[in-house]
Amino acid sequence: MTNAITIWIICPAMLAVLVGGAISSAQAQVVNFEGTIVPACVLTPTDGIMAINAGGTVVGSEESGGTAASLSVASTGGTATVAFSAPTLAAKPVAYTRTPTLSLRYTSPGGAAQAYTSSSSQYTSTNPLSDVITLHAKATDAAGFVAGTYRIATTATCSQ
Repeated sequence: MTNAITIWIICPAMLAVLVGGAISSAQAQVVNFEGTIVPACVLTPTDGIMAINAGGTVVGSEESGGTAASLSVASTGGTATVAFSAPTLAAKPVAYTRTPTLSLRYTSPGGAAQAYTSSSSQYTSTNPLSDVITLHAKATDAAGFVAGTYRIATTATCSQ
């Protein structure tokens, strides 16, 4: 007994006749990618350190031994506008009863260039995604400061 194998070779046109219809060629299809960018602004602060000047009349971050604070800004969906409240004396020794002049200044690669001010202030960054603001603060009192811990604070907010 011999085993026979039959091999059929069917071209697409013949297959169309066998299955009762025409076989269409490949169709083009659109593949979409979609995303929504939500406006957001994230501020990440690093505190600075203040030191007193040789005359005892200025406590600030630019005095010898002081360091600047920094504020990293990350934004999506638009250019960030960063606003700072007027500086406040958030901590002082109980024995210090006077009111010093408080001021804040800041710069950044994104265009901030605020000279020392006692008022609130703001700037709009020229960097659309991120910026790093360098801040300095100082308290000035011609009568001098008593020993103890001083803290100057400002509140930063971000909008787009």
